[in-house]
Amino acid sequence: MKEREHVDFETLVAYWLGELDGEAEAGIDKHLLGCDRCGARLDEVVALAGGIGEAFARGAVQAFASEDFVRQLDAQGVPMREYRVPRNGAVNCTILPEDRFVVARMEAPLEGVTRVDAIYDLEGQSRTFHDVPFDPADNSVVLLPRPATLRQMPSHRARIRLVSVEGTVERELGTYTFNHTRHPA
Repeated sequence: MKEREHVDFETLVAYWLGELDGEAEAGIDKHLLGCDRCGARLDEVVALAGGIGEAFARGAVQAFASEDFVRQLDAQGVPMREYRVPRNGAVNCTILPEDRFVVARMEAPLEGVTRVDAIYDLEGQSRTFHDVPFDPADNSVVLLPRPATLRQMPSHRARIRLVSVEGTVERELGTYTFNHTRHPA
């Protein structure tokens, strides 16, 4: 990096997440010591991360996530309830008061897949999530539903269809059924 160039937002995020190699991180460290503008941008990244963390902690966020994210939560000792659903399978599930997260792993054949869409159906209401994150090596797509919403919902059945999208061609990867039982609070 040239001395006068500013660090782009994506690189600052990678720096904050510790995803840069040692040489790149050292270069950013040096740059931040002399650049107030990039230091202020890093402060924005830190504030954004804090806001996202608070939203997750309140149970206000539903997200498709990576296995790495789940491993980080587990390493931090975050209380989670985990369910693994086989391809075209079903699972009986709930959330307890002490659970901060529910992790739903949907097993799918992901080798060679470049994009996955998830179609979520709850009582006839459908919503599509485009280009959800996944790791083909894990052969699963991970969903973290909103804990706050799950706690308030009555017992219900939800289905998620995972679809591989390659250009204009769609191929169904599997259908996953969640038989949710509301825990009496």
